[in-house]
Amino acid sequence: MTLDVLLPLKFDHSFTYNLPKDINAKIGDFVLVPFQNKEIIGVVWGKGSSVKSFIKIKDIKKKFDLASLSQDTISFIEKFSLYNLVDLGIVLKLFIFKKVFNKSIKKNKKIIRFSEYSLKKNINFDESQKKAIKILDEKISYNKFSTTLLHGITGSGKTLIYFKKIQDFLEKGFQVLVLLPEIALTNQIKERFKEYFGEYPALWHSDVSEKNKKLIWEGIANNQVNLVLGARSSLFLPFKKLGLIIIDEEHDQSYKQEDQIIYNARDMAVLMASIKNISVILVSATPSLETYYNTVSKKFFYISLDKRYKDAQLPEVKFVDLKINPPLKSKFISPSIISDLKNILEKGNQILFFLNRRGYSTFVICSKCGYRFNCPYCSVSLIYHKEIHKLICHYWNHEAPLKRKCKDGEDCKLSFYGLGVEKIYEEVKKIFPDKRIELFSSDFIHNDDEGKKIFENIQDGKTNIIVGTQLISKGFHFPKLNCIVIVNADTNFLGNDIRSSEKTYQLMNQLSGRAGREVKNSIVYLQTFEPENQTLKSICDQNILSFYENEISFRERSNLPPFTKLIAFIISGKNRFDVDESARALKNKIPKMKDTQLLGPVSASISLIKGKYRSRLLLKYPKEAFPQKFLKNWLKTIKIKKNISLTVDVDPINFK
Repeated sequence: MTLDVLLPLKFDHSFTYNLPKDINAKIGDFVLVPFQNKEIIGVVWGKGSSVKSFIKIKDIKKKFDLASLSQDTISFIEKFSLYNLVDLGIVLKLFIFKKVFNKSIKKNKKIIRFSEYSLKKNINFDESQKKAIKILDEKISYNKFSTTLLHGITGSGKTLIYFKKIQDFLEKGFQVLVLLPEIALTNQIKERFKEYFGEYPALWHSDVSEKNKKLIWEGIANNQVNLVLGARSSLFLPFKKLGLIIIDEEHDQSYKQEDQIIYNARDMAVLMASIKNISVILVSATPSLETYYNTVSKKFFYISLDKRYKDAQLPEVKFVDLKINPPLKSKFISPSIISDLKNILEKGNQILFFLNRRGYSTFVICSKCGYRFNCPYCSVSLIYHKEIHKLICHYWNHEAPLKRKCKDGEDCKLSFYGLGVEKIYEEVKKIFPDKRIELFSSDFIHNDDEGKKIFENIQDGKTNIIVGTQLISKGFHFPKLNCIVIVNADTNFLGNDIRSSEKTYQLMNQLSGRAGREVKNSIVYLQTFEPENQTLKSICDQNILSFYENEISFRERSNLPPFTKLIAFIISGKNRFDVDESARALKNKIPKMKDTQLLGPVSASISLIKGKYRSRLLLKYPKEAFPQKFLKNWLKTIKIKKNISLTVDVDPINFK
């Protein structure tokens, strides 16, 4: 008897092996097979294919005593592969955690049986929350596919609502997966789980130790671990009775995996749910335009929360017109608001200064010879980080010393231009010298302990002022934060991103929502040279539906997503001429398809990254169409030069 075995390698097909009489293996089982000069873990994919008589078929070496992949998981892998134009074997690799195969895991009594996990703390839901829960109860059924958007303004108590649904599913014996976009959010959310449920959920992300991952993996496979809080990789854990997936901050771009295997975890979670016939709850104060449009077109259920929990008030949003009230020379904070900020601090409240730019200066130039310090591997300027006195490329992590000789043999005379968060931190310290100030940026948070300490200082009120980047906008709860100053609201509109308005609105809205959760009369200052900008006006008016309606109308007129879909083909290599030539050749090879439009090739907006030049082709097609099946077969026939790479990105969200 022969069986087909799929291997976690770059192949889009399985391999046929003999099944020895002493091994009892079926479809979905993990097995050890010889391949070339190695032995590899694979999964039985089907009954053996016919093989020519002269081909020697190798034997399966071993069957692992582990829970097998279910038929619906196999179906998910196949559909994931097709949709994202990724080889089957590479998708399978996501489901294989090698540590569990090395040696059998000893039973550990410390594994929490989450089947016994129940809501401990009584929640006093307000009327709007009770209404939302009632609608969820009506829309969501056990063992039935549905997708629901829980759209609530920041601070409306969305987390407490989905806690109630988690309780319902756990009581019925189902497993629940809660996806988060950032590891940094895990510590805060897990503490809320502990507060309300009495135990921590199982955590799954890159910072979890291999030892704990082994325990959790087996616990999930054996249906002992019923509640998982994790990053996008937790989608590929061996759930046996998964009943509910919750995707918190569903709009967040971090759900898009853009290295190696390119996919959107949010979209793949919905795909998985449709195959397994289970429920998905998408949670956000600023849903992605695609998600919101799916509610308008009745594809998803929609629940709205338009009031903050316990009658907390939304902050007042005010423009600071920098044309009328400009900062002083070499400064960046308008003097018109400084007295107000001092009054806020005197009342014991906190202030956040926000700028989404890491480092101190965004570029450095010699004022004598005009030399600009650029990354030798990327077509970007090196960012000056004053704290460590180094120039850094944020794409390649290349570091360079801040020193160079001019042609006259003398040291370059350095001039620092552009604005980074460290420069704001320096300015704020001069304005408020007697206040405790924390810099909340990924450059200054090197591990969980550091992040936890900074977070606790802010939460406990030991920190007076926070200076932060985008990291601080993602779901953190600071009870004493009363005021936010967005230092430069205009920078987010720069570039050629079709989603720039959407991303800006989401960022600003999420950021504004950090203020006034437990204090009254909170305020957000938007420093801008463009107070007439429609996106900024929508933020100021706090009219999210108006923004979505306008943006949807614009996308429809422009024939852009969600009314069409996109597939990007990125051609890259070390030789610019070869890249351009290969891109043109690829364009000529892509077959004509009905109602499709092929754009490009053009150099990527950042044409050189990590030592490789990049060119883009963009395929635009109707949202009802599904060209992947055709494209996947076509891609197998394409021959690319050895020094050239081709990357396919389905539903791209970045256009760098």
